[in-house]
Amino acid sequence: MSTSTQRLFSKVPRAALLLCGLIMCLAGVAGALDPSVISGTSVLAPDGITSIRVDFGGFHLGLGLFALYGVAFPSFLKPGLTAVCTTLSLVVLTRLAGMGLDGVNDAQTTILSRELVPFVLSWIGLLCLVRQPKPAIPA
Repeated sequence: MSTSTQRLFSKVPRAALLLCGLIMCLAGVAGALDPSVISGTSVLAPDGITSIRVDFGGFHLGLGLFALYGVAFPSFLKPGLTAVCTTLSLVVLTRLAGMGLDGVNDAQTTILSRELVPFVLSWIGLLCLVRQPKPAIPA
C-alpha cells in the first residue's frame, strides 16, 4: 500500500466517527424535542412520550457525544468506534428481529435506513483503524 493511500486510510476512522457522532447527536436532539419525528410512532400518554424521548433522545445524544469525544481525543478513537459499532450492530439486529417477529411497515423501514447509515460508517471506520499498519519498533 502506498504512503498516500495509507495516509488517506488513516483519516477514515476519525472522519467516520465524526459523522457518526454528528448523526447521533442530531438524532438525539430531534428525538428529545419531537419524539414522533424520530420514532415514527404516535403515543398519547405522557409516560409513553417521555419514554420515547429518553430512548430516541437521550440514548442517541449520549452515544453521539461519546463518539465526538473519541474524535477530539485520539486515545478514545478506538473505544469510540467500538462503542458505536457494538451499539448500532445490536440496534440493527434488534430492529431486523423485531421486523421479522412483528411484521414490517413503512415507518420501520424508514427508521432502519436511518440506523444503517451510522452503522455502516462506524464499521468502515473501525475496519480501517484495525487494518492500519503498526509502526515498526526500533531495534
